Amino acid sequence: MTGNYDGYISVAELRSYGNIGLGTFERVDGEMIVLDGAVFQAKADGNVVVADDAVMVPFAVATHFDDDIRFSVENVGCLDSLMDRMSDIVDARGHNFIYAVRIDVSSCDSVKVRSVLPQQKPYKPLAEALETDQREHTLRNVGGTIVGVYFPAYMGQLNAPGWHCHFITADRSRGGHLLDIAFAAKTDVRLDLTPAFNLYLPEEESFANADLARDFSSEIESVEK
Repeated sequence: MTGNYDGYISVAELRSYGNIGLGTFERVDGEMIVLDGAVFQAKADGNVVVADDAVMVPFAVATHFDDDIRFSVENVGCLDSLMDRMSDIVDARGHNFIYAVRIDVSSCDSVKVRSVLPQQKPYKPLAEALETDQREHTLRNVGGTIVGVYFPAYMGQLNAPGWHCHFITADRSRGGHLLDIAFAAKTDVRLDLTPAFNLYLPEEESFANADLARDFSSEIESVEK
């Protein structure tokens, strides 16, 4: 959020921490989707490539997925309604845990995603970068996978609270940060309830002295939209 976009671990190291997840790449060069142990990079033009192991990462969330909870949804008209349904399940099982989600959708009527152009130093805060450098794409009649994470409200200083989801098409050619989605077919939603986590912090001076105690809620809200 504050604009510390220099990578401090490699894609190769990230893959050792989990087989599913999301994040971004050095200089915010696109959106990250970790799926089945592979790390995909959704570029600003919406096209997806497999990230090279040497590419550096400033931020990511990854886990080894366990299929702890499964339920079905159908006739999903928008992303908000899907998130509401997932939140109902989270509230029933315990909203103070971290959750990962995987949803394999056979056919979507429409999917709206975004990605970001790579940034140049001096870096702007993320909310400012998105105002000028976000690129949105609408995909129609595609299958694909939603990968997401849920962080509880009390962890709002560590990660964006609530749901944060990315999308990649079934052929792994298009994707990005998920802004909206609609699909009709009955589809399984799989949740991994995560009762513990490891947090790794960068050692760079830019992080050590950053102002991280302020309220990021308004900036997070603008970034997620």
